[in-house]
Amino acid sequence: MQKVKENVMGRFNSIYPFTSENIAGYMKGLDLTDKKVITVTGSTDHILNAILQGAAEITTFDINPLTKPYMDLKISALKNLSYEDFVELLLFESNMNLDYSIISSLDMSNESKIFWLEQLSKFNNNGIELRNSSLFNTKYFNPYSKLWQNLYLEKSKYNLLKQQIKDANITFINTSLKDLRVDEHFDYMFLSNISDYLSLMYSCDTLRKYRDLLYEFQKRIDTIYFAYLYDIGNSNPRTEIDDLRKVKEIFLNFQQVEFKSALEGSLQDKKDGVLILKRGGK
Repeated sequence: MQKVKENVMGRFNSIYPFTSENIAGYMKGLDLTDKKVITVTGSTDHILNAILQGAAEITTFDINPLTKPYMDLKISALKNLSYEDFVELLLFESNMNLDYSIISSLDMSNESKIFWLEQLSKFNNNGIELRNSSLFNTKYFNPYSKLWQNLYLEKSKYNLLKQQIKDANITFINTSLKDLRVDEHFDYMFLSNISDYLSLMYSCDTLRKYRDLLYEFQKRIDTIYFAYLYDIGNSNPRTEIDDLRKVKEIFLNFQQVEFKSALEGSLQDKKDGVLILKRGGK
C-alpha cells in the first residue's frame, strides 16, 4: 500500500475507468478458450473481454500501480453486483457512483479496499465527487459508447462473464513494458495503445527498438496485438506508429484489422485498427 500512496503523489495519479478503444471491434471474433493471455491492465477492460471470450489464465501488467486497486474493485463489483448496479456504480453518473456502503461490502483484497475507503474519506465519502476528481481520467468520456466498445457490457454477456470469471486466474505485475519479463509461453498478448507512448520509452529510433522488443517477446508469445490505431490510415499521423508506411518498412510482416472507430462523432467510414504480429511471420 505504501508504494501505491507514494505514486499517487507522483507520476501516477489517475485511472481510466473504461477503455478508450473499440475492444469489441477486434475481440468479438476471437476464441480464447484454454488460451493463456498476457495484457496491459489499464481500465481492466482487456482482462474482462478476454475472460468473456474464454481465457481462464491471464497475466496482466501495468507501470501505473493505481490500476491494481481499480482492477480489484471492478472485478469484485462484477462478481457481486447485478448488471444494473455495476453500471450505476462505475459507468453512468448516478447517486450510486463509488458508493461507500457498496465498496465496503465488496469482497476484495484488504489493501485495495483500504485504498478506496481512504480515497472516499478525502471527499467525505461522497462517491460522486471522487468519480469526478482528478483520480479518474474522464476527459472525452461518454459512458454510452462503452456499451458497444466492450463485449461484456451487454447484459446477457455480463451475466455470462459473472460465471466465467469464477474460474479465471489473474496475476498482476507492476512493471513497464520495457521491463516486463516473459518467462513462459502465452498464446496472446494485448498491448492496447502503448505504442502511442514510444517516445517516452525510447529517446531515438523508437520503431526499431519497439520492434526488437516485440521480436524478443515472440520467442514465447504466439500472437501479439502490438498497436491500436485511432483513425487508421489518416494522412496526418498522430505518432510514429500511426505512419503505416514507416511501420511496414520496419516490421515487414504484420496483419492489420480494421473496424468501427471509437472516436466520438467520427464519420461512418472512419475506422480504427489493430496491428498484429504472429510468431513465425517476421
